[in-house]
Amino acid sequence: GFDILRSKAEVFVELYRQRRQIAAQRDELKAHTNALEEALQQQETLTREMSHRIKNLFSVADSMVRMSARSAATKEELAEALSGRLHALSEANGLIRRSFGENVSAVAHFSDLIAKILLPHERARSTLKGPPLAIGEQMVNHLALVFHELATNAAKYGSLRREDGSVAVDWSIYPEDVEIVWREQGVLSIREPTATGFGTKLVETTIRRIGGHIERDWRPDGLCVRIRLPSAAMSG
Repeated sequence: GFDILRSKAEVFVELYRQRRQIAAQRDELKAHTNALEEALQQQETLTREMSHRIKNLFSVADSMVRMSARSAATKEELAEALSGRLHALSEANGLIRRSFGENVSAVAHFSDLIAKILLPHERARSTLKGPPLAIGEQMVNHLALVFHELATNAAKYGSLRREDGSVAVDWSIYPEDVEIVWREQGVLSIREPTATGFGTKLVETTIRRIGGHIERDWRPDGLCVRIRLPSAAMSG
């Protein structure tokens, strides 16, 4: 009788072990299934985001072509202006990284964007100073155009034209808005232009479009530009 009881006990123990093993395998399969579903959802999100980003870029490019065509005197001038602006957009969009979590967003860092735009024009090292500032895809496109124009003008007429010239960019974050200050340094003398060029109009139009404000101060030692942008627009 004892042997029969022991035999039954061993059978029950083995069945219990197998049931636990099956339960563990079921839980593991469920975890893999959930991970696969999450990966597929992320892939779908990326696909939609890529389509949206391409549409945005085509829209921005179309606007640039139309505005540049109205202001360019020659086809060579048009090609040069468009090439620089499109290159700035391309470089800026290369900085965008998608973050996944409870809030899915495409973000870049403002300091990386400014460093990327200034790099081709720098002679002396520029100074970038401010707290971490994440910006969304649309804001990346807007600011890429704005600071590309500022850097291009500085390289043609301002501080970046000189061997010892540089730019200092400072930014501060407030509850309602973000302030960005662009200061050119190393200019012997500079005068305010008598006419407003296309690049200046593009900057002002872009800043107004995102609800911001821009001021220019033509100091003898270099241009100072102060930009205020609504905090709510930075992640857009």
